[in-house]
Amino acid sequence: MAKHPREEFYWPLGELSHASEIRDYFAEESELLGVITILWNRQEIRLKSIYKRIIASKREAFAEAIWDRQPTHQARRDTLALALTTVKLTKRQKAILGFVIEKTKDIADRRNDLIHAEYVVHGRTEKLHAKIRSPRSTKPPKHQRASAEDLLLVIEELETLLGFTDAAWFEFDTRKGKAIQASLNRLAKSIPIFRENPHGGLGPPSLRRRPDGES
Repeated sequence: MAKHPREEFYWPLGELSHASEIRDYFAEESELLGVITILWNRQEIRLKSIYKRIIASKREAFAEAIWDRQPTHQARRDTLALALTTVKLTKRQKAILGFVIEKTKDIADRRNDLIHAEYVVHGRTEKLHAKIRSPRSTKPPKHQRASAEDLLLVIEELETLLGFTDAAWFEFDTRKGKAIQASLNRLAKSIPIFRENPHGGLGPPSLRRRPDGES
């Protein structure tokens, strides 16, 4: 008789004992999810600063109001991307900002999944998973691993992105000193996409759409 593969099953975290269950069994993972949330907020604040500096250096409050009125991260990111086609920038500035926007998109997708997921525990391995169901999809939900090791990788990516975004912020600072400029030049040389290309530089990033539900 043919053996049937063991059926995977999960139990919902926090359904029975609520917060105490989460703290008792997955304190490290919960802390790392909090770190991701805080670092993501820092990324959005830095993007906002870049937007204000690009489009309204003399009237930052006006630019800030436009940014804050955008209902989702995607809308704010698209607003920043639009500046690439409406504001006069150098090839280098376009390349750097375009690179930051594209990298932000990639991590935004992962962050969005983590923030909106239902957290469940694998019945056999007792590892934490994020149960992700795409809006308007009839397909079964996906179970992405959310162990401490997996979440640390997301944090590493976020920290790298924050470094790139800080460099982009300084790139638009007309008051930057020689030391900062030298650091930016080294960064531009170390990352191919940061280099000006002889064919006119990089184009603006695509305004990729996600299904309804992104925040």
